Amino acid sequence: MPIYEYRCDECQVEFEKLVFGSDVVSCPKCGGEVHRMMSCCTFKSAAGDFKTSGTGKSGCSGCSATSCATCH
Repeated sequence: MPIYEYRCDECQVEFEKLVFGSDVVSCPKCGGEVHRMMSCCTFKSAAGDFKTSGTGKSGCSGCSATSCATCH
C-alpha cells in the first residue's frame, strides 16, 4: 500500500498517510479537506545500483561512482 503526503486546506498541516484502496483522507489535526502533494522518491533498481536522473552518478554525494557498492 502506498504512503502519500497530504496538505490540509484549512490549517496547512502536512502529513503522511498509508492509504488502503479508496480510503477517504482528512486532516488529523482539524478534520479539514486535504490535497495530495507531489512527492519525491528514491528507489533502488533491480540491479542494486542507485540511480539519479541523468547524472550517471550514484546517490552518494561524496563520490562519482556509478554504484554505491564501491563506497558502502
